[in-house]
Amino acid sequence: MKNKIFHSIYTKFLVTFLGVLFFSAILTFGVIYWSQVGNVMEQIRVGLVNQVHVVQTLNQEKLSDEAITDLYTQGIVVSQIYASLDEVAVNLSEDESAKLENGEIVYRDSHQGQNLPMAMGKLTDGYVVSTPNLERNQIAGFVNIQRTSMLVTLLIGSVLIVIAVAMIAKPIKAVSEATKKVADGDFDLRLKVKGKDELAVLAQNFNIMTEALSRNDYIHRDFVSNVSHEFKTPIASIKGFGKLLKDPELSEIQRQEYIDIIVDESDRLWKLSANVLKLSELENGVLGLKKEAFSLDESIRRVVLLLQEKWEAKNIDLDIQLDEMIYKGDQELMAQVIINLLTNAIHHTPENGEIRIDLKATAKEVIVKIVDTGKGITTEDQEKIFDRFYKADQSRSTPGTGLGLTISQRIVSLHGGTIAVESTLGAGSTFCVRLPK
Repeated sequence: MKNKIFHSIYTKFLVTFLGVLFFSAILTFGVIYWSQVGNVMEQIRVGLVNQVHVVQTLNQEKLSDEAITDLYTQGIVVSQIYASLDEVAVNLSEDESAKLENGEIVYRDSHQGQNLPMAMGKLTDGYVVSTPNLERNQIAGFVNIQRTSMLVTLLIGSVLIVIAVAMIAKPIKAVSEATKKVADGDFDLRLKVKGKDELAVLAQNFNIMTEALSRNDYIHRDFVSNVSHEFKTPIASIKGFGKLLKDPELSEIQRQEYIDIIVDESDRLWKLSANVLKLSELENGVLGLKKEAFSLDESIRRVVLLLQEKWEAKNIDLDIQLDEMIYKGDQELMAQVIINLLTNAIHHTPENGEIRIDLKATAKEVIVKIVDTGKGITTEDQEKIFDRFYKADQSRSTPGTGLGLTISQRIVSLHGGTIAVESTLGAGSTFCVRLPK
């Protein structure tokens, strides 16, 4: 518990700020003290010396020692008259003794073991010693005022710092506690964002992170659910029709029909497995790009020939406008993008419909467009069409795995490009791929 308190950011902030406050206060006190004490000491020295001069003058005017003592015992400076040096109890040096005998005033910064200044002069029949009045000590008063001011400053400053540190540490503590909850799987947690300072930015970024985690968690769960569903359907079909084939009374026509269904479902299952594996490799960076210069227009023509049987079966009019283009990228993966996009266009274009493929180049990019005359895609579906396993046809009657566009988008992204869709219901769709040169 002690280690936890000591290592908390609140304690560290508090110790740091209080340390700075105390150091600054002591340093300020020292600077003021030593800068002002010199002036005060000089004023006291002048006052002591002047007092000795005054007492010497009064002594010469035959004023009694008692009267002089009574006169100068209540002020800032106190004067005492002694009959001999032995009574003064001051060890004078030879130089100081000589000055006294010559009528000069001797000044010292300390007297009788105390840090009190003293001025001493010779009288007609004795000696006068002037010292600051301890009850009205200017230096002590100055120090007391400074000490009191410093203590009040430290007290007020400490209270304000404790409050300020608590205010600073509170949102940080909130982020810390929220992080623990997120680590436990609470991705719906959001922090309140107050102000526009760094702590507010931290809270805002935390919320962005939790939103992304929540979205990824949903995608992950949805992905698992969709994979299970997509695998379950062909497996169930294969199992069901496999059992039917055991019927000895099954006609040859029915038997062949069931075998064809099993083959189709097996092919679908194989494609689904291959696409899931490819998507995983693309997203995890396992499948690296093998960049090389190749003819992009020739690659597109080969894809068109590859899918010729499908578009001819629906009597689709294919319009191809391809500029000659040498592009540096992964030829196999880019061909996969064209296969996916053209396959989608063929699936959604009605019989006797039209599909146009354009390949153009600008100074900075290569643009591939595949335009179909299908039924179009709703605005809502356009926002989700690149999500894994998403199908605009929720009945899942449309052929495919729901991964083609996701894979295409990832491949294009790896090449530094973008893929987008524009569609109008009843008028068809346009898929546009932009690749940097």
